[in-house]
Amino acid sequence: MWIATDPDHTARAVVLARIALGSQGIRVGPADLPAPSPSEHRKLLLHALRLTLWRATGSTGAWLVPKVVARKRADCGV
Repeated sequence: MWIATDPDHTARAVVLARIALGSQGIRVGPADLPAPSPSEHRKLLLHALRLTLWRATGSTGAWLVPKVVARKRADCGV
């Protein structure tokens, strides 16, 4: 499987693809995995935790941060 993304997002995309697709027996890997910047490393961990939580519970855990949920709903007009 190939993932095409910006070099700054490669590490995050690969980790998330491995979490989402690895259990299906699909091998995912980058051609060259760059070291993520500190801000990308934080995003990588947060996205990996969110995806793992969603796969385990069916929820992204958005209810843990009600202010963010309210803002996103307002942005969508809900």
